[in-house]
Amino acid sequence: MSPSSRRQFVRATSAALLSPPWLVWAQDRPSSYATDYPDMLLSYLAGKLNALAVHWDAERAKIRTPEDLEARNRFVREKLRDMVHGFPEKNALKPIVVRSFDRPGYRVENVMFQSRPDFWVTGNLYIPEGSGPFPGIISPCGHYELARMQPDYQYVYMNLVRSGFVVLGYDPVGQGERRHYWNPHEPGSGLDPVYEHSMPGQALLMMGEDLTHYRIWDGMRAIDYLLTRPEVDPQRIGCAGHSGGGTLTQFISALDDRVRCAVVNEGGTNHRWPIRVRPESQVGPSDVEQNLFPAAVHGVDLCDIHVAIAPRPLLALIENYSPGFNLAAEHIRARYQLLGVSERFATEEATDPHAWTVKLRQATTNWFCRWFYNRPGPDREPEFEAEPPETLYCTPTGSIREARQGDTIFSLMLRKQSALPPVSEPPANPAAFDRYRREMQERIRSLIHVRPSGEPLAARVLVTTPRKGYRVEKIEFISEPGIYIPAWVFLPDGSTGASRATLWLNETGKEADGMEFGPLEALARQGHLVAAIDVRGVGGTTPPHSASITDPPGINHLFSVETALAYMAWFMDESLFGMRVQDVLRGVDYLRSRADVDPKGVRVIGRGAGALWGLYAAALDPRIDEVLCERPLLSYRALAQVDRYLHSAGVFIRDVLKYFDLPQVAAMLADRSLTLKSPVDAMKRPVDLATARRAYAWTEQVYGNLGAASRFHIDAS
Repeated sequence: MSPSSRRQFVRATSAALLSPPWLVWAQDRPSSYATDYPDMLLSYLAGKLNALAVHWDAERAKIRTPEDLEARNRFVREKLRDMVHGFPEKNALKPIVVRSFDRPGYRVENVMFQSRPDFWVTGNLYIPEGSGPFPGIISPCGHYELARMQPDYQYVYMNLVRSGFVVLGYDPVGQGERRHYWNPHEPGSGLDPVYEHSMPGQALLMMGEDLTHYRIWDGMRAIDYLLTRPEVDPQRIGCAGHSGGGTLTQFISALDDRVRCAVVNEGGTNHRWPIRVRPESQVGPSDVEQNLFPAAVHGVDLCDIHVAIAPRPLLALIENYSPGFNLAAEHIRARYQLLGVSERFATEEATDPHAWTVKLRQATTNWFCRWFYNRPGPDREPEFEAEPPETLYCTPTGSIREARQGDTIFSLMLRKQSALPPVSEPPANPAAFDRYRREMQERIRSLIHVRPSGEPLAARVLVTTPRKGYRVEKIEFISEPGIYIPAWVFLPDGSTGASRATLWLNETGKEADGMEFGPLEALARQGHLVAAIDVRGVGGTTPPHSASITDPPGINHLFSVETALAYMAWFMDESLFGMRVQDVLRGVDYLRSRADVDPKGVRVIGRGAGALWGLYAAALDPRIDEVLCERPLLSYRALAQVDRYLHSAGVFIRDVLKYFDLPQVAAMLADRSLTLKSPVDAMKRPVDLATARRAYAWTEQVYGNLGAASRFHIDAS
């Protein structure tokens, strides 16, 4: 050996001896796709949304003339109306003045009206002294328990009424006297109003509706009510709301041109896209009714909705100026300038926390005085004393629900779901079953947007871990560009030839069942080949972010990172649920690619949400010849029949109940074996056997019609 070779050998040997064994071993291991796709799911969704944003930014850049902008605004209003599913025929308002009382310079009436039959809106009407008609202002409220009775809101109304405005402060769904969960006799009872919105909001999306529709319609009917009052000038109607009421002000004012002047107070004056993914940033959605699906497909950002109010005067208020707010304001201002009315858009900051603070109350009054009276508002806010809530009640105890005063959003939903999905006859023979399955597959693909993937699997075996009687191959493969799937493949020792394979799906990830002494070990030691996979965003690919809102215990699914990801998919008219079903299908592709797997068929076992991923995958793919669903959701109707649930937005499918429910999906497997073990209700509690069999009577009939009753089992133990 030459001196130089001897030196190289000594250096290499010394490095090996000095390096810890795990480092030498790790250097020989194939690299994980995690290094290629950091923060995989959020980056993937953000990338697709941002590509749409780039496209629509380019389209908006083509707007050069007032005519171009007017055409764009018509488009935005049309798509906004479509996304909130249109509006119903107007019913008689049947207004009631419950009581009235006088204060210096004005009168207050506690009023109610029906925005739809027997669906009552509660409010307070502030009427100035003197001869009218006066300008009228509607004020949808933000997410406060007291809503219009909140002291700072009362101060807004008193400021305005003393400046010569009729003001109708009213309660949106889930707030003030229209709260559902609150018990006035139990202080601190119920859920925060924010959660009252999202509970019905997500369930309505499955029914082909949305909560935004109900809340906008209440505001439009509030204008109708103002126009019944002789004290109100119909040509001078304004809208001003704070927080969630500010967002509602955007929507109402864009869609209803009777609003001649608007104040959006801390209600979302920003761009929703592009999304900038930052490590360790908090991620969470705004309230469900503030999200419009599929807005990103149409390029309807929140700024577009502000601009759709133009050329009518618009004031945007914010806690503190920020780069995001300032950029949005710059874009809105440019559109007003294009129309030659730059003076009709303005902004103001509170330099105070999130509330309708005194500076913003005065800015609101001054804005309406400027545009409706052509004069400035008062120099300072007078000294006021807020009324006790009881004085402003329209109902005896401050609760429409307790007073049994007509419908709530939940009673409307309960009535609607009773007719969903549409009833159809079970297929009576094999030919009818084949037609049924083809039609259902087409419908499912349309709703959850599953697309065949021709992408190479590019599987990587990262490491093989020996255990007692079996070994675990820890692998990764590609589902689609930008998405990889981690998996643990359990291989019995001494197995030869091709084995029947099982694909294992747990909603919390592969490690939940894959450790020693768990169910996957038991199967492996019995000689089964099992692959447990983490679909995107689950287990090893869970996004490394916390939610932006900390939910109360037991309802942390409403504003979770998972919910934010589901909304991001819906913005693009896609489906997080469907993406995960696609990952399951790619898991089948992977198993079928292995030489040690019997090609005749794959069994799927799913737990929790994993049961639904597996059920849908089997409905679309005949290579899955047996399915065991452990603790699956009983049905989508189970979520629409109650006023609260614990299932994540990740299992929701928009519009699904317009066409089918889970029993109809289960019936697609009537030529194969299907077992439902311990189905659960909306609160994830096991249902009894009688309840489960009632829900799946249609499925049982399909199996029976095909002479396959023995292949369908429900175990509710």
